[in-house]
Amino acid sequence: MPGKTTSADEAQKKAAGKKPVGKKPAAKTKSRSIGRPKGKRRIGKTFLVDKTVELLRTVPPEKLSLSMAARHAGVHLTLFKYYFTDRTRLLVDVARTLSIALGDGVAAIETKELPAPERLRIRIDAMVDFFFTNPFYYRLMVEIIGDDTDPLATELITVWMSKTLDIYKEIIDAGEAEGSLRPIDPYFTFVAIMGVCEQFQHASRIVERTQAVGGGRSRNTAAEYKAFVYELMIKGLGTEKLAKAR
Repeated sequence: MPGKTTSADEAQKKAAGKKPVGKKPAAKTKSRSIGRPKGKRRIGKTFLVDKTVELLRTVPPEKLSLSMAARHAGVHLTLFKYYFTDRTRLLVDVARTLSIALGDGVAAIETKELPAPERLRIRIDAMVDFFFTNPFYYRLMVEIIGDDTDPLATELITVWMSKTLDIYKEIIDAGEAEGSLRPIDPYFTFVAIMGVCEQFQHASRIVERTQAVGGGRSRNTAAEYKAFVYELMIKGLGTEKLAKAR
């Protein structure tokens, strides 16, 4: 009948209007430039430095790699590369963090009003404790010194040494003025104190093991070693006036 559409006609129209079925074109993915990795956890630079400090208590700095640090921190390697670029930059930030911690620990106890020998004793105490926890600090600094191509590494070492030597020079000058210390080289004084304090962490194990095998008495090795180093240094650096006063 004219004007009347049949069900067959409607089916043809629907078929004609249908788009061909096929695979959707793959969505284009934007290439992501190197930057901070995406993720739910927002892990900052301080966390990575702290985890590396923790790792360097058992691993010498010369054996450390970015991938090893990333595994220990439980993060992807790209996060370390984003924050530090390379291994040297990581070591520089770790060394800076440790140096500040050591300096702050001493500053909390030491004052310029104290006698010079007492200020040296405070530094000996702090360094023995510090090296016991961070046995590879000195090796870390040596590792950084070895990379003279990185300006941040050079700057760190320069600032670290200049500030340290200024402090030791000030202590020795004060000791001379009060008659307790002889005029001695601040650089050698610092190196000598740092050297004997660094060795405690390694040597204490030998002492304690020997005492255990020989059935010796239990001792507070750290306290005795600090007293020994102080006595050794003061007898070598002090004046006759100080020796008589003691």
